[in-house]
Amino acid sequence: MKVWITYLSILITVMVLLLCSIRLHPYYQYAQYQDLVLSPSSPKNDTLRIAFIGDSWAEYHYLYDSLLCSMIGVDGRLVRVKSKGNVGAKSKGIYERLSTSTRPILKWRPHYCIISAGINDAVAKLGADNYVHHYLLILRQLIRLGIKPVVLEVPDVNYRAIASRESWTMRLHHILSSLLTGSKMYEFDSYRTSLRNSIDDLVRDGEVVYIPADAWNPMGYHDNRGLYEFDETHLNSLGYHLLDSCVTSAILRDMKQK
Repeated sequence: MKVWITYLSILITVMVLLLCSIRLHPYYQYAQYQDLVLSPSSPKNDTLRIAFIGDSWAEYHYLYDSLLCSMIGVDGRLVRVKSKGNVGAKSKGIYERLSTSTRPILKWRPHYCIISAGINDAVAKLGADNYVHHYLLILRQLIRLGIKPVVLEVPDVNYRAIASRESWTMRLHHILSSLLTGSKMYEFDSYRTSLRNSIDDLVRDGEVVYIPADAWNPMGYHDNRGLYEFDETHLNSLGYHLLDSCVTSAILRDMKQK
């Protein structure tokens, strides 16, 4: 009887792994670059236009768009900010949405586009190579359209708090994904390092503005939990204030260098 139970357990495990691998398959189909064709640029004026796109950090930023406007508009220049994000969005989805739900923001022709991406790639164990590939597609598209990207380095969040809210099937899914991509279970560093190494030339040449996570939160999550909501993953009002203060400094500094 024990032998049959063992065989049955092995069979169930194999079936679950196969099902997970089938579900995982679409994650490893890399998107290909496609030129996005937009209508002619809007008439020039003195308004500084800033977009914020990406994951849930971008989606929830709409509550603070006016705050960022007031911070950047210290010289009296009119500033407008539009945020558009999606909860759970990964870098591939963010890229693909440039031609769908995010397209209206690009047609608005922002001067700068802040990008928040990477937390969900790391949580899903998609691998740094997958993340960097799609992030570079985003940057290439924005630069071609004359929009300067503002890259937010993957921030610190309570990774284990996210995992604690997952079902056992999702945890198994992520374990398998970790094995397939070679991603560690609880880390962001490989995503940060890989992206930074890939865009060093763009940053140095002034084509991209890069904001390290420790520029606005030098103590990291564990020593500065007061910046986060109760879910330990998203920023509260103080967190967004510090982030936007850093974004403001980076954009104003870049504008002076032109």
